[in-house]
Amino acid sequence: MGWIVIIVLSVVVVPGVAIILYRSRSGAPDILQSQLKEWMQQKSDICILDVRSVDEYNSGHIPGAINISYKEVSTHLDELKSFAEKNVVVYCERGVRARIAQKALEKAGFSGVYHLTGGMARWREAGLSVDTHGA
Repeated sequence: MGWIVIIVLSVVVVPGVAIILYRSRSGAPDILQSQLKEWMQQKSDICILDVRSVDEYNSGHIPGAINISYKEVSTHLDELKSFAEKNVVVYCERGVRARIAQKALEKAGFSGVYHLTGGMARWREAGLSVDTHGA
């Protein structure tokens, strides 16, 4: 059903205006690389959260992303609380760790937590900008 929504939005709503988001099988909202890139270009008020290890983050991450391991998200909620009412895009390499972090943030009351489909792997495959500056 999620793909039907994307197709309808792509055809009916002017591209670039539609927020092409869909719900995964788990019911949590996902965001596509193209939509995140658009939000970044519009300088939208978002938090991009890389939940991979420090070494993975330092080897290349989405520009502007902050790094908190998925295992530590629950213990860093005070640092993240300023984003509780904003859109938070969570990613890891392929998706499993990001789902765990997404659920922890939603459980803590964060209202707009999105999972980046395909994670960093798909970001790289799409040839999108990668920052290699350390944390």
